[in-house]
Amino acid sequence: MFKFFKKREAPKSEFKKDPFPDYEEVKNLVIIDIRDKEDIEYYGKYPNSIHIPFDDYFASKLMMLDKSKKYGIMDLKGVEPVLNEAERIAKEVGLDAKKLKGGFFYLSEVLNYKPIKE
Repeated sequence: MFKFFKKREAPKSEFKKDPFPDYEEVKNLVIIDIRDKEDIEYYGKYPNSIHIPFDDYFASKLMMLDKSKKYGIMDLKGVEPVLNEAERIAKEVGLDAKKLKGGFFYLSEVLNYKPIKE
């Protein structure tokens, strides 16, 4: 009869996943650490990480990794353009990889995921 008497449906809201990784997610990934060698020596590294510098040989080094594993790509501060490019290259070579937003500082300071020094 009148439109204003008609029951309205509440708008559907979709919750988006937080773009930052959580602790459990990080524990289950192999971290591709693209930081400089000096940063790794100074701050340490994670036990489940491999250091592959983001240089001219990055793609060829990624091709040697196990494609059955899941990877997270991390730099020092979570610089988006660098991580986006590294993620794109990793996916092009066939890896199941995602960028770890926030970088090393987010993982160590916010998630309290502690690095080791060698």
